[in-house]
Amino acid sequence: MRKISLFTLAVILLAACQQNFKKGDKGLEYKIISTGKGPKIRVGQFMQLQIAQYINNGKTDSLLNDSRANGVPIIEPFDSTSVPPEYFKILSQVKKNDSLVIRLLVDSMFAQNPSSMPPFIKKGYRFITTVKVLNIFNTREQADSCNVAEMKIKQVKDSFDGIKILEQDGKTLQNFFKKNNIKANKTSLGAYVEMIQPGTGMMIDTSVVVKVNYTGRTLEGKMFDSNTDSSKGHVEPFNVNMTNDMSLGSAVIKGWTDGLKMLNKGAKAKFYIPSPLAYGKQKVGEDIAANSILVFDIEVLDVLTKEQAKAEVEAKKMERKLKQKIYMDSIKKAMPDTSKRMK
Repeated sequence: MRKISLFTLAVILLAACQQNFKKGDKGLEYKIISTGKGPKIRVGQFMQLQIAQYINNGKTDSLLNDSRANGVPIIEPFDSTSVPPEYFKILSQVKKNDSLVIRLLVDSMFAQNPSSMPPFIKKGYRFITTVKVLNIFNTREQADSCNVAEMKIKQVKDSFDGIKILEQDGKTLQNFFKKNNIKANKTSLGAYVEMIQPGTGMMIDTSVVVKVNYTGRTLEGKMFDSNTDSSKGHVEPFNVNMTNDMSLGSAVIKGWTDGLKMLNKGAKAKFYIPSPLAYGKQKVGEDIAANSILVFDIEVLDVLTKEQAKAEVEAKKMERKLKQKIYMDSIKKAMPDTSKRMK
């Protein structure tokens, strides 16, 4: 998979500093660092790009976003309807493997609505976009085929990264268990279960829906969600769909389904979930940072068969319809009756 390394980006910016910027339309300034060969891009073709955007305060560049974070390059059609005219004029000059730096004073960006300027941006700052043209395709089919290949490569890379992080998180948890005198059993995928209270009956498997109470915390102890704490606004049992029938409920993180297989009805336990089995590199809300190990207090209230779960889903649908009807009827009763005045 072709990526721009941090070193390459630094080279692009350094090369840009050594060239004079050309004037574009609507306040844009640009430089093309041409390392490519072949013809310039034509209308109707497709661009495979890596794009990074910065704010420059005159001394330093602060990264706002970078397409490399997604692991897959951006593919965009090149035509005057999908690309703003001022950018279209600049991009029409590039070839495969070219690099491009575009800058714009934020004064121009927010001239129409100055109050919308974020507080961390000041007048005189510049908005800078760096672009690397990785490839140019003649057809949508070629572009899509390349994108599919890039996605497959990313999946393999993510898998290897996940294995590495899983091992690191496992060591972190082992040290945590030792320090806190915790006995926890490792699951098949790599989560850990500390049994607080054994349950009874058959062990949970992928043929059932599990009704649970839970509280989730970071490894540092910060609570981020719970269905037993009223401050979180949803104090009711939560159904975990262990089956592949999505009509019985949406999927949950792998660490949950992995850990629940070690429990049965009435069991209470703590799940210690490495980040690849939780939310991985994704930041969730204000409390869950990327690559966070999560801890859940779990109580298995009931274990439902598919038939029982389906009946519960249907009953809730009927309950919602009834509540909606009652609500609509109350609105109609509250509205003034104009029919008599119309006569």
